[in-house]
Amino acid sequence: MKNPHLTRAWAQYKRLLLIMAAITLAAILVGFGWLYATDTPMPLHFIIAISLAIGGSLMLSAALMGLVFFSNASGADDEVIGNDAPPGPKTPPRS
Repeated sequence: MKNPHLTRAWAQYKRLLLIMAAITLAAILVGFGWLYATDTPMPLHFIIAISLAIGGSLMLSAALMGLVFFSNASGADDEVIGNDAPPGPKTPPRS
């Protein structure tokens, strides 16, 4: 039997990546629209490089942030925290 938390966490992660892919595509198109509107010359290699740079950085940051949310939603963080650990030393109040 599948873990319902894990199934829901994967669904949320996939939805986040799809939304970010749409936002990334929109950001690339807006960037090129602005460059086209300002009559900036754009060689083919420039278009490829800028598309990969914008798309890669946005999707990498979305994937890493999504993994943080996935870890929390799947319950993996609950195993690490553990309630049986003794409390740490208390710091004395400042005078």
